Amino acid sequence: MDSNLGQLFEKFNSEDRCRDTWEALRWPSGVCCTRCGNVSVSKLEKRYQYECNGCGYQFSATSGTVFHDSPLPPLWKWFLACYLICESKKGMSANQIKRTLGVSYKTAWYLCYRIRVALKIDYPEKLEGVIEADETFVGGRYDKRRKRVTYDKPCVVGVIQRGEDVRAGNIPSRGALAISAFIN
Repeated sequence: MDSNLGQLFEKFNSEDRCRDTWEALRWPSGVCCTRCGNVSVSKLEKRYQYECNGCGYQFSATSGTVFHDSPLPPLWKWFLACYLICESKKGMSANQIKRTLGVSYKTAWYLCYRIRVALKIDYPEKLEGVIEADETFVGGRYDKRRKRVTYDKPCVVGVIQRGEDVRAGNIPSRGALAISAFIN
């Protein structure tokens, strides 16, 4: 999506536009039941929901998604929060989301949590071929008495298959055993 915040707000400035866009993204071939997969559904206009003609299940475009059962009804605020979190170079705190969207801290924290969980990447397949790995230590404190950095820094390991994306994670201890367990 090549746009800026102003263009995003112009495009998604109403609940109906956001809902229509989300439905088109979720069901590009047409609406189908989220329970049984039946394509024969009836639209319940007043409640922004659908009812499956096969199993009778009622669902909406947000059912089973990150937006499901949200305490923050306007979908445009969800879209805006997603944009802000994804476009921010170093992420965005719940306090910044709170100030930007004009919501409570509890709601902003909930938004950030749900969006980050939805963005979590699982790596189901193992790497193959030429694999490179390296570790680094992040943080630590400077000990003024000893005039050096302490070694209680967390260890972060990065693994890459040539031509693919980096996979990284923190490990509990430093050393060959911990690193090889992460790589395996």
